[in-house]
Amino acid sequence: MTISLAEPRFASEDKQSKEYKPLTLQLPPAKAPSATARPQSAKSSSPKPPGNKPKRKLSKLPPGQKLACLVALCSVAVLVQAAATPISEAWKNFSTHDKPVAIASVPPPPPPIKMTNSLDDLKEKLIQASTIKNLHAGVFVSDQNTGRYVDMNGAQAFPAASMIKLPVFVALLAGVDAGLVKPDQMLEIKPEQVTGGSGWLQWRPVGSKLSVRDTADLMITISDNTATNMLIDLLGGKEACNRTFASWGCTNTKINNWLGDFEGTNTTSPYDLVYLLARVDRGEIIGADSKKWLNQTMSRTRIRTLLPPGLGAGAKIAHKTGDIACMVGDAGTVTLPTGEKYFVSVQVCRPRNDRRANLLIRSMSKMIYQCFSTNSTNCSQVAVVPLESTNGGVAPSALHRHHRRHHYHA
Repeated sequence: MTISLAEPRFASEDKQSKEYKPLTLQLPPAKAPSATARPQSAKSSSPKPPGNKPKRKLSKLPPGQKLACLVALCSVAVLVQAAATPISEAWKNFSTHDKPVAIASVPPPPPPIKMTNSLDDLKEKLIQASTIKNLHAGVFVSDQNTGRYVDMNGAQAFPAASMIKLPVFVALLAGVDAGLVKPDQMLEIKPEQVTGGSGWLQWRPVGSKLSVRDTADLMITISDNTATNMLIDLLGGKEACNRTFASWGCTNTKINNWLGDFEGTNTTSPYDLVYLLARVDRGEIIGADSKKWLNQTMSRTRIRTLLPPGLGAGAKIAHKTGDIACMVGDAGTVTLPTGEKYFVSVQVCRPRNDRRANLLIRSMSKMIYQCFSTNSTNCSQVAVVPLESTNGGVAPSALHRHHRRHHYHA
């Protein structure tokens, strides 16, 4: 007798339903009744031989019990076959299209960055310095070696402007590390990618080609918006990038519109950008070569009017700025002359192009550097830096009256 069972198979790439592999089980053939055999229902009329007890006949099993026994027997046979077949041999039985889909394992949520010592004295002074009419600031700073940190509205979502180009760059480098993107592959400027604002690719003819490496360089160093759109498109579009950002733990970082986003609909937060920089620095998300590429490119950012003026002599910064009418900000990695580093991100919402926000970032950068360039655990020695001291003594009120020029940085 041959019984066909169904052994579940893995779903193929193009089928969501289960496929089944027939498994045959050979049972010994049933004996045919002999021609001389009497019907079971017939009774013998001859006398029984003396001394021999009649054999007890087994009654037939009901059909339901027969089926139950048969299923049990087949189950035992399947288990015996599975135990006797090596795993490597079992895989050989799968045809090419039947191999299981390579499903990416879901990584555990990334650990938070090291935050063990909140510098509350510095936070209070930053709040004092940023208490300016119509300005709203967010700051997050972290020293991963000591656990010192400052959080002032750090988890709030702010318009991202060109600061969104930092996570886009990291996503590009992750694609390079995964072999999905080649630095020397050529990209072509498409009509829908061309946009105004910062950068000069908008003036290049549609159809012009340049490498991924050169496109990324323009996106970061001169904040080219068209180059950014080309790379977002290469990475699968806005939603694909947003899923990548969320997988890193950057929950406030989202691309809602293509650049230039002059209305500030794309968002990020000071914490998200510091968190991202810290993870990259400790060898996560991208490899060592890509991290070197990232830092070297960000060290050549052309706009150096926000965080850099607040740093001391010998300090270096790899950073990315953002500047639109309603927000200005800067985020990066500061390396001290001693080789130690801290990660900082500052964003300030403002009335249209109010340059007091720019000076506030310079002021807070100087205060942050005074604290993190020492081993102080409370930063009580840091003094509030007046805005006018960062702009040659010009009163902030005068700057507020002359902020009407539109910045198409985005």
